Amino acid sequence: MKSLRVRLLVVLLSTMLLFWGVWIGCQVVQMGRHQTGQWDAMLRDIATQILLTLPADAGSQPISKARFRLPPQADDYHGDKVSFQAWRHRQRLALQSPGAPDLPIKPDFRDGFDEVEVAGETWRVYAVSDATGTLQIQVGKPKTLLMADLRRWAKISLSSALLVLVLLKAAIWGVVHWSFRPVAAAQRALSRRSPLDLEPLPTQGLPLEVQPLVASFNRLLSQLDTALQAEKRFIADAAHELRTPLAALLAHAQLAASADKPQEAKASLLKLIAGVERSTRLSEQLLDLARIDASQPRRGEPVELYETIELIARDFEVVAQQKQQRIVLDVEPCVISGHVDALGILLRNLIDNALRYTPPGGRCVVSCRCGPEGSQQAVRLMVADNGPGVPPQEHERIFDRFYRVPGVGGRGSGIGLSLVSRIAQLHGTCVQVGEGLDGRGLAVWLDFEPLSALPPPAAQPAAALPRTPRAAEAF
Repeated sequence: MKSLRVRLLVVLLSTMLLFWGVWIGCQVVQMGRHQTGQWDAMLRDIATQILLTLPADAGSQPISKARFRLPPQADDYHGDKVSFQAWRHRQRLALQSPGAPDLPIKPDFRDGFDEVEVAGETWRVYAVSDATGTLQIQVGKPKTLLMADLRRWAKISLSSALLVLVLLKAAIWGVVHWSFRPVAAAQRALSRRSPLDLEPLPTQGLPLEVQPLVASFNRLLSQLDTALQAEKRFIADAAHELRTPLAALLAHAQLAASADKPQEAKASLLKLIAGVERSTRLSEQLLDLARIDASQPRRGEPVELYETIELIARDFEVVAQQKQQRIVLDVEPCVISGHVDALGILLRNLIDNALRYTPPGGRCVVSCRCGPEGSQQAVRLMVADNGPGVPPQEHERIFDRFYRVPGVGGRGSGIGLSLVSRIAQLHGTCVQVGEGLDGRGLAVWLDFEPLSALPPPAAQPAAALPRTPRAAEAF
């Protein structure tokens, strides 16, 4: 039973049917008591009126067989089947109604109400005597008449209830069908759309209960459209960025192939190797960017940030030695909640960016320290260098995809810092930029909420997060 119409119909009709059943049952009980009370009052009134109407010598003479008759036009009157008797001295029948039994209706002749068996049928009887006890009036009526009245009333009530239920069913079905017409229209319109048509669904005329669901669909469609547009831009930018290095690789390969002298061929091959390295790095960054964009935020895991820093920094040791650069670590034990693979990509791009733009003989400092930042504790991860730096007006733009600062040496892809920004968003923080080492260069830092912090060594008391990291380990 997955249909909303059927569910609504079944629930409402079942509720109404249960209500009507309980109500009719209560009414039958109440009506039975009410009718019994009315009957008793009627029997008492009739008996009292007969007693007060009869003369004092009623019943002293034998009952005459001659009786009055109704006129022909009223001869079909059958009465209400109320029978009465008048007994004198509880022995002689002084008066009786037509059709009343000859034997006493109430054989014990006690005043008041009682239920007796008369010819195998249950009667409700009331008896009242005069002040001297000479005359007693007994008035009775079969209880089958009372039950017939109750059955008739219950039949009318049940028929009315069934009619109401049928009308209610038709009304509910019609209202639900009418209310869901805009939903059906939206479904038909959606089925006719092309796969890439992510325009929002119309909400005009939709029931208020359905509008939040459609609004959620529209938000999802908007997110899908944003992701699709970003994917299109990414593919276009990636194709543009890969076209140039591939053309350069082809040119170097052709020069090496056509070189007459070994020295010329070797020079072309060295340029070809450098181009392959740049293309490899660009491909890796593109893959990292696609993987980060496609990842869904999930609950982080404890990450010992200082260990991750040491592990990633070791990977760049050879590169730094080739360029006569130094990588300096200034770390202390601290743990954050994050995604270790994504944090590794972040650190790799920050360190690579610092080494790429730092001249030979320069240094790159990577720090990780836990301390107060404002009114809260924070773990600050910072990578600083003493390279040429970035003009302040370009600080925000360096995190755009494929953006490179004009006039800055080095050949980067413009993807690394955009990856850093995306990973920072994944961890609920933001990237900040400032001046680097020795009054020059670039410093990039992120503040994470600490999951737990180990107490610093005794020789290094806890202090506020430094803007300029101090050297602790160099290699």
